[in-house]
Amino acid sequence: MDKHEPDLREIVDDLKRIKVAVSKSDSIMNFIDAGGAVRGILLAGGLLIALFSGAFYYLLEQYGSFAAFPVNIRVMLFVLIGLAWAGLGYVKVRNIMGSARKISADITVYKLFEEVYTPRFLALLLPNIAVVILGIIFLSSRGHDLFIIPFLAVLFGLTTIGVSSFFFMQELYLLGVWLIATGLLTLFIAEAIHPAAALVITFGAGFVLTSMILYLGLTGEKR
Repeated sequence: MDKHEPDLREIVDDLKRIKVAVSKSDSIMNFIDAGGAVRGILLAGGLLIALFSGAFYYLLEQYGSFAAFPVNIRVMLFVLIGLAWAGLGYVKVRNIMGSARKISADITVYKLFEEVYTPRFLALLLPNIAVVILGIIFLSSRGHDLFIIPFLAVLFGLTTIGVSSFFFMQELYLLGVWLIATGLLTLFIAEAIHPAAALVITFGAGFVLTSMILYLGLTGEKR
C-alpha cells in the first residue's frame, strides 16, 4: 500500500490541476439555458416588429413619407420604440442572469458581460457593426432606401450564424439561415414589396419562428 501512495497522490494532484484548468477554460455560457432565457424575448420582439411595421405602413399610406408625419407622432413612435427596446433588453439581461446564478450564485452583470464579450466575440461583432453603419449611410445617400432592410437581414443573418457557436444554440444558426434567405428574397423583390412587409418577413417572422422552435424544442437539443 505504501508503495502506491505516491502514485495515488500524483493522480489526485493531476485531477485537481485538470479541474482548475477546465474551470478556467470553460465559459459559463456552456451551461446557461440561453434558449430558455431568450425565447420569450424573441417572441415579444417579433410581435413588436410586426406591430410597429403595421403602424409605419398605415402612417406612410396616410402621409406619404416619414418626413410628413406630424412631429408629435414621430416623437411618440421614437419613444415607444425606445421603451420597447430598453424593456426587452432589461428582461433579456434579467433572464440570463437568473439562469447564470443557477450555475454560479455569486456572478455579477459585469462578470457575465466579460464572459460574453470576449476579444474573440468582439473581433467578430465590431466589424459587422461598422459594415451595418456604413452600408446604411451608403444606401441612404444613393437613394436606395428600399434595399436597407434586405441588406440588414443578410448581414445580421451572417453575424447570427457566426455568433451562434458562442451561445451554443442551434436555433440561432437557423435564425441566421432564415434572415439570409428572406433577406435575399426581399432584396430581389424590393421594388415590389413595402419595406414594412420586408421587415415583418425577415426579422419579425424570423424571431417568432425561432421562439416557437425554442418553446417546442424542435431541434432536440437539451440545455
